Amino acid sequence: MAELPLIEEYSPLRNRRILFGLTASSSIYRSIDLIRKLIRLGAEIKVVMTRESLSLITPDLVEWAIGSKPLIEFTGRAEHIELANWAEAFIIAPATLNTISRIAYGIADQLLHLTAITMMGAGKKLAILPTMNMKLYNSPQYREAINKLASYNNVSIINPLIEEGKAKFPPINDVVHCIDALVNRGRDLEGKYMLITAGPTIEYIDPVRIITNNSSGLMGVLLAREAVCRGAVVDLVHGPLRVEPPYNVNKYPVTTTAQMAKTISKLTNEKQYDAAIFAAAPSDYTVLSRSHKKISTHEHVSLVVRLKQTPKTIKYVSRSKKPKLLIIFSAETVDNHLELVEKARNKLLEYNADLAIANNVSISGVGFSSNYIDACIVSSDSHECMGVIRKEVLARKIIDIVKQNI
Repeated sequence: MAELPLIEEYSPLRNRRILFGLTASSSIYRSIDLIRKLIRLGAEIKVVMTRESLSLITPDLVEWAIGSKPLIEFTGRAEHIELANWAEAFIIAPATLNTISRIAYGIADQLLHLTAITMMGAGKKLAILPTMNMKLYNSPQYREAINKLASYNNVSIINPLIEEGKAKFPPINDVVHCIDALVNRGRDLEGKYMLITAGPTIEYIDPVRIITNNSSGLMGVLLAREAVCRGAVVDLVHGPLRVEPPYNVNKYPVTTTAQMAKTISKLTNEKQYDAAIFAAAPSDYTVLSRSHKKISTHEHVSLVVRLKQTPKTIKYVSRSKKPKLLIIFSAETVDNHLELVEKARNKLLEYNADLAIANNVSISGVGFSSNYIDACIVSSDSHECMGVIRKEVLARKIIDIVKQNI
């Protein structure tokens, strides 16, 4: 008996029809969690399995996960045509070298392979997530087959996680986001390069005590994930995060604000970015003189800490290779949106930025360490205040703006 999960409040895949393919990779067990998460985001799911995959997972488990029986064999009813007409996208995860090669070279001897070829012929979206041993992944046969598939406009490759000598199934949240982006937007940022900052920074008072803030880094991580899933090459400069950064971005971890500024300077002088989004919340102050030993509470009943300003990280962007689009975040404590917009415009001028994402952090449960944000998108001559929305919604809206302006 199927027990379908409840659709979540944030459901960007509501009523979207997704066909899911299962092949005989040892990582197939991860697909059940992935499918269930897609259903939670509102997707309607049908599943096609290869015969070989039946040795690793049973049709009964798949039926429990999606509420209907998976399709495996031809029956003469032209199921491949019916499925291609029904589905908006076909996701094959995991995909073995055998399956990838058969689809690439038109060997349609099973329902899954024939359906994938039919989807391609219909101009519909096909996404393939390869998982295998690195010896297979590095083989010329794999490279030839995957490059052939990637050359088609309606085929996307979701890169595996390379770890422990294997091309592994990536973290579920990253794959879900990429499927969502593929279905709702596509790979519309292919060939674009983006710099994104995320998270807080830490300034040490002594080896134990620190100055920081309550940023989790979620906003920057969502922006990076949205951009990379839409095809951009993303460099993520981040402080200590409380959420996992995307597996498929270039990560530059830092600790202090000075380190973040130095890394931004280095990257923007080396590379020409199409867009840079400063979503981090670096500490604005550091101690005037750091103690290299733990300050004893027995020796100091009270403590006076003298502070100085840290570098403004955005001012370390290369002047000669300024990104084509520069977006800053501005966290404020204000009473209304008009005041929020005014403060954001002042920062646009100060930092010579193109857009400011002004967010009011004075509302309880909104902003830092929350899934929600009270945000206004502000330019020099216009603004849009959206009220309290989920950060995923804002991340997509910002990346849509990036797409329109680069």
